[in-house]
Amino acid sequence: MDTHFRKRVGCLFHIVLLAFLSLLGWQAYWHLNRSDWLLDKPTNRRMSRLEYRVPRGMILDRTGEKLAWSNGLTREYADGRATAALLGYIDQQYGREGLEMRWNGELSGLSRTFTSQDLRRMARNEVPRGNDLLLTLDLRLQRVARDTLGERTGAIVVLDPATGGILAMATQPTYNAATLRQDFPRASTDPRKPLRNRATQDFYPPGSTMKLVTAAAALMHGQAADTAHTCVGGTARLYGVNVRDFGGATHGRLPMTKALEKSCNQYFAQLAAEMPPADFSETAAAFGFGRRWWEEKNYLPDPRMLPLRMTMSSLTPRPNDSMPQGERAHMGFGQSTVVATPLQMAMVTAAIANDGKLMAPYLVAAVRKGGTTRTLRSLRSGPIGFPLDRERARELAEMMRGVVENPGGTARGARVSGLTVYGKTGTAQQQGGPDHAWFVGFAERDRGGPSPSRIAFAVLLERGGTGGRVAVPLAKRLLERWREME
Repeated sequence: MDTHFRKRVGCLFHIVLLAFLSLLGWQAYWHLNRSDWLLDKPTNRRMSRLEYRVPRGMILDRTGEKLAWSNGLTREYADGRATAALLGYIDQQYGREGLEMRWNGELSGLSRTFTSQDLRRMARNEVPRGNDLLLTLDLRLQRVARDTLGERTGAIVVLDPATGGILAMATQPTYNAATLRQDFPRASTDPRKPLRNRATQDFYPPGSTMKLVTAAAALMHGQAADTAHTCVGGTARLYGVNVRDFGGATHGRLPMTKALEKSCNQYFAQLAAEMPPADFSETAAAFGFGRRWWEEKNYLPDPRMLPLRMTMSSLTPRPNDSMPQGERAHMGFGQSTVVATPLQMAMVTAAIANDGKLMAPYLVAAVRKGGTTRTLRSLRSGPIGFPLDRERARELAEMMRGVVENPGGTARGARVSGLTVYGKTGTAQQQGGPDHAWFVGFAERDRGGPSPSRIAFAVLLERGGTGGRVAVPLAKRLLERWREME
């Protein structure tokens, strides 16, 4: 064999070896780094064929109550209308959405979470079984939130301030996951957009609920609860913009405590305008404004812990601007360019309730071996910000308590026997229609009780009117039902 031939054979060998190693590396990359992406890909036809052969895992609420399970090829729901916006759907014709899509690999038993039982099943060429998901959701409270909202357009969010767990999230209008096949054509073209989750996908001017953020920024940057400003009544020209209190009320000279209690726009306009822009922005960011925190592993170890479509709340669409005083004046009481989702405003009150530490909201708490109580993976969120220290958080909480309990408070209708309620009303002005009605806050059981003994909440009624007259009674109904839960 001549030298030239041997060189050609050697060259061919190295080319084949290189191709083999490249193919091996490519396969390893997809299996080790991109397998979850492939499992969740709706267009993966192999997965689509396999998932309908596999007994799909159950979705359980925080107490182990079944929310979703499979009966043959049919996906059934304990309350498909109440939980649709959170669980999503799976359908052979319309695909997957929400939690059913993001956790499809685990629910289909085709993820990389294997046990020795799975290996034995694979050796015997048996069909795998889907794993179960345990959520932070409380089905009882979710139904209460849904019933409280009724047919009104809006959203209700309830959080566990200590953990960030989503206990309830109702949105209206919505759809029924159990009857998706027949309802989808109508729902997908309905101008009211029932397939959207208003709690996380739509944002609104927060109105006077934003005064909590303004007060927190002031307290954390040198102002005190007795810092006073004057409300002259009517429409005041402040920093080049017009500021009017509800009904043209005149509050005179008053401290922050009374200004929050009476929801004085002119007070908080002055407080925000005279604050350095960086101080206001810094505190708002610590509450979650202007951040896509749900994509950060520092806060959610697995982004699928919050398998919802999200929209970012923000102070302004121009984050690099210095925010002129007039703009900040309007921002101080929740107008101008500031927008927030109902989830965001529930996060604000959750941070205050949790001594100033804001835990990232999440929905999926654990993955369990299908049909057992064996936990394969536990999930917990981390803090996404510390907008207040403990002392000032408790100081602001006492101001919120005065909004509910004091004679001049705008939320006296939210008082509930057996609970201490802390709140803030909001009426967000809208051009060309009625105002959005807000009520946000937190509540705790006076004598302790089952966990959690404290919840944070946000109630929004889209174009519903004033917060004190419309949103407060709904929140009271929600809290009364929560008080009765054992």
